[in-house]
Amino acid sequence: MLGWPFRAALTYIVRRSAVVISLGGKLTGILHRVTAGSRCRVVVVPNATDVPSDAPMITDAKTAVDRPVELLFVGRFAFNKGLDVLMAVAQRLIKEEKAGLVRFQLAGDGPLLAEYQRAGLPGNVELLGRVDDDRLASLYRACDALILPTRFEGMPTVVLEAMARAKPIIVSDVGASAELVSMHNGYLLPPGDADALYHAVVAFAGRSPEVRAKMGAYSYQRVRELYSWPVVASGFERLFAQVTEGK
Repeated sequence: MLGWPFRAALTYIVRRSAVVISLGGKLTGILHRVTAGSRCRVVVVPNATDVPSDAPMITDAKTAVDRPVELLFVGRFAFNKGLDVLMAVAQRLIKEEKAGLVRFQLAGDGPLLAEYQRAGLPGNVELLGRVDDDRLASLYRACDALILPTRFEGMPTVVLEAMARAKPIIVSDVGASAELVSMHNGYLLPPGDADALYHAVVAFAGRSPEVRAKMGAYSYQRVRELYSWPVVASGFERLFAQVTEGK
């Protein structure tokens, strides 16, 4: 969470601005409360990502269902990303003799990485460490879904990247996540709730390849229509024109 000196400075700057940009979702309400009574206008312009011009290969409906479902985490190994919640789910799956149901792959670096390396991992979790762009692209293509049990975010870039590769999403309902994910392409969960995450993981693992493919297709269509760079850049251009014209 932000310390009070930073919050105070941010509030001072925002309330004296002509426009403040929100990524959407819950962030917009927060900014409206901060700017209440000032002349600052809140405008929603989301994050963006590169979207392939042709739809990525969607999971084949004939894919074998007897292999573990591969869930990919991408992010900083820090408290706010909810890795402890993910680990609790992984351990529960083992305890309930469902270890073969799901395989978690964790890509990233950060202060908690060495701690997890020292402590050891559940058998259904693999630490990949920091990966380069080519490796990350390969991981997105190979996974069945992205999982991000984060405690707080803006609009997660990794969710947009996974959607651009036609992947379902399992993510916490924080920041602007609800702008990206719905029942059509994934699961939107209370942050920090290991029980809710466990049930979402088990439910997703039980879905047929056909349903997973439809969820991935929805992700791709949504990100292409609303969150590609050309679309978002056009939004910024319109905003800049309005500001310079004094609107």
